[in-house]
Amino acid sequence: MDRFRWAQCPKCNSDLLKPDVIFFGDNVPKPRVQKVRQLVSDCDILLMIGSSSHVFSGYRIVLQAKEEGKKFALINIGPTRADHLADVKVNSRAGLVLEKVLLPNSEIKTW
Repeated sequence: MDRFRWAQCPKCNSDLLKPDVIFFGDNVPKPRVQKVRQLVSDCDILLMIGSSSHVFSGYRIVLQAKEEGKKFALINIGPTRADHLADVKVNSRAGLVLEKVLLPNSEIKTW
């Protein structure tokens, strides 16, 4: 532990850095919410991958899409809060489904 060094903020030299993520219980910044709302409005179909949608900040995206009459599909292993809203649900591991869809004729390499 004596050799461990915390990363310092390049602006203020503080040892407390917070990554650019939203932690559980944090509020999503308003500009990000506005951007997502616009993207949902501009889309034809919403695809949710690998989320239980139990956190409202994610679930509200689905609610908006359905309010706007958009189709909604999801890929998730197990139940989600949004199952009843889905036009299509694939109950599987997202990685298995996506490798079949995105790389249908190529050899899949795993590490």
